[in-house]
Amino acid sequence: MKIMIGTLAALLASTGAWAQTTEPTAPQPAPAPATTEEATTGEAAPADIIVTASRRSQSIQDVSIAVTAVGSDRLVGNQVNNLQDLQTIVPAVNFGSDFNQAKIFIRGVGANTSTTGSSTGVALHVDGAYVARAEAQLTSLFDVERVEVLRGPQGTLYGRNAVGGSINIITAKPTRDFDGYARLSYGNYNALVGELAIGGPIAPGIQFRVAGKTENRDGFGENPVSGKDVDDLNRRMIRGQLKFDIAPDVDLLLSSEYFRQDDSSGAVHYLRASFPGVARLAPLGVGGYATNPRDLASEDQPGTSSKSLAFTGTLRVGLTDQLSLTNIANYREFKSSLFQDLDLSAVQNGFTVNGQPSTIQERRIDSKQYSNELQFTYATRFLNAVVGAYYFNERQRPIDSVGFRRRSGLPNTPAILARDGIPLDLAYQLCGYEPGSTTGGTAAVTPKRVCTRSNLGTEAYALFGQAVVDFGLFNEGMAGISLKLGGRFSHEKVTSENPGIVIRYNAAAPNGALPTLNPTAAGTHRERTFKDFTPEVGLQWEPSRDLLVYYTYSEGFKAGSGENASGSTTIVDPETVKNHEVGVKASLMDRRLTVNVAGYSYKLDGLQLNKTISGGPTGYTTIFQNAARTSAKGVELEVFARPVDTLRFSGGLSYTDSKFKDYVTIDPLNPANVSGGTPYNAVTNPDPTAFGAPGGGNLQLAGNRTRNTPKWAWNVHGEADLPFAMPDSGKLTLQGDVSHKSRVYFSEFEREIESARAYTFVDAALGYSSGDGHIRAQLWVKNLFDVDRASSTFALATGRLIGVTYLPPRTFGASIGYSF
Repeated sequence: MKIMIGTLAALLASTGAWAQTTEPTAPQPAPAPATTEEATTGEAAPADIIVTASRRSQSIQDVSIAVTAVGSDRLVGNQVNNLQDLQTIVPAVNFGSDFNQAKIFIRGVGANTSTTGSSTGVALHVDGAYVARAEAQLTSLFDVERVEVLRGPQGTLYGRNAVGGSINIITAKPTRDFDGYARLSYGNYNALVGELAIGGPIAPGIQFRVAGKTENRDGFGENPVSGKDVDDLNRRMIRGQLKFDIAPDVDLLLSSEYFRQDDSSGAVHYLRASFPGVARLAPLGVGGYATNPRDLASEDQPGTSSKSLAFTGTLRVGLTDQLSLTNIANYREFKSSLFQDLDLSAVQNGFTVNGQPSTIQERRIDSKQYSNELQFTYATRFLNAVVGAYYFNERQRPIDSVGFRRRSGLPNTPAILARDGIPLDLAYQLCGYEPGSTTGGTAAVTPKRVCTRSNLGTEAYALFGQAVVDFGLFNEGMAGISLKLGGRFSHEKVTSENPGIVIRYNAAAPNGALPTLNPTAAGTHRERTFKDFTPEVGLQWEPSRDLLVYYTYSEGFKAGSGENASGSTTIVDPETVKNHEVGVKASLMDRRLTVNVAGYSYKLDGLQLNKTISGGPTGYTTIFQNAARTSAKGVELEVFARPVDTLRFSGGLSYTDSKFKDYVTIDPLNPANVSGGTPYNAVTNPDPTAFGAPGGGNLQLAGNRTRNTPKWAWNVHGEADLPFAMPDSGKLTLQGDVSHKSRVYFSEFEREIESARAYTFVDAALGYSSGDGHIRAQLWVKNLFDVDRASSTFALATGRLIGVTYLPPRTFGASIGYSF
């Protein structure tokens, strides 16, 4: 509570916060207003969408950035409740998840690790505040004004680096008029979603807004052992905002958001053995797997318990007609507990049960982050400039444990620890427990077999800026031709500690165990400092208000980071990217047709990748390393057409050729790389699957495709206002969506088993809106043809098998809402 009060006080005392929806004080050339038909008949044309991707309010057609904006009407009409749902609307985005982490990829760049600690390649911002943890990015969308998806490196306009792109969530803000809405949706799997928002003035110069949402749904599968649901939903969230109009050119926005989740969503399911036919590396759960792919058999119910709390303060000060000051102060707490059985089976493993290592995993995350961004914006007819300073500090204390359950542990654990000179209280502390709060209440159950209590820190400073100079400043005849210059200096200090305990069993050893491993905080303490300067330069030509042509060269930087693995001293090197992009944005036929095209190529050095391999003292070994080089080239096309006012089409096409140029690594699914059994010997043990057999060791993966990136992706969206017998009473709108992705590989080895083959999803809806716009109702279906596809796979080294998460099956339902 003291931390929360102190943080709120700091926000109030801060010079404020930048909000992405904040408009500069200086007047901006406004796009032509939307016609009545455009404003009331559904999806707006891109030319009528105002975005703040370049840190000032502009029509999306005037921004020399590859950006897609999805407004609230489209989000509601397509039942978009989370970031994963965006990938059917924005083809350039691919989304997966495992270990309760969001895996967001844009143009082949994204989150390539399943250990907590590292930054994501695609940055997520909520009203300008960066959300660091991939686990915290799985929260739901509610009361959102729009979502902006920026593609390519971002750094000269934003507080936090992003090598792949940025997803910016802009929430609805308090207004001077009293307004609000209520929505309720019910569908199959007993899905019940309720959302409510209300806001308006509460005193002269003070406005408020409060919004909340609940999501409940039965599971897409079940645990046949317990009979409980798997992949269900139980989420609650609320946001409150207060806006103070302090003076004509000064306003302050205070915002607080809370999210809570308790369910078994995102479960990892059994797909296949990692080493079929290799007896010495048989999976640990044989005989206990669920028969239905969407079910998950486990003696312990898988589950996720998460909560996040965020405070943001935003102050805007208009210093002159051209110059404004903005600043962000944000504090976020995130806590999460993930429970799962890494053998994905009902078989109970334990040294004293079947001689196998126990596989029950618990991952607990406790993260606190603070950021502050100070920014000056200068805007005139021929010059727009942004200069900013950014500070970010995050401290993570994750606890990873794999361990004993019920009577599957070692009954002589205290004696083993005493023999090895390790205090029992220390073992409890490393596992995140105290003796009085252990599972079962006995030392026979805890401490766990493997425990890692990490301490990971990041402290970052940055100076950044960008200026767009219209040559009309020097010669009126050159108006419309602009030069863009920007740069960013980054300084980051990363610290890492991974103390832990590993209890190893061997029936022939004294007390039934080998010497216990106990890496210490001091022994694993590492620090690294990273500095980098990333420039940006571009040219843009706007011969008319309906045509923009641009070229941009930009660089991106992501600092190295540590990992939470027992005894690890790894802090990997940074990622850097050099990107070229050309684009054309055109509005034709009196804005009834909009065509945007972007082409790009980049080279990325030091891609940070994580994998695990079976074997070693814990039964698994984490590998966190830099791939040498990757490169990509691609084309993106977005089209909007409104041939008549009652008919609207939009769509997108993304081609991405993203490959490794030089990556030497070992294959976790090659038995020759996994220790155990009798080592290979050409005479006495010529088994080609034996540890150390020929064919093991490093592979060169140059030419292989990168993770989570389909070569082709496209979507088509259509809306038609149907003839209605009583037009004054409202309208009916039929809409449909078709989205397609070619094969997606989830590892760098291009294996079919670790991929999702090409698929096409079809969504449809029939909506009604009343003549006064207050009532909206809809019948909808998503994934109409019930296509089953993986959203990610992961080689679970502990269980020696491949796990899989799935995209949602067919869902359908009805929604009704009232707004005022």
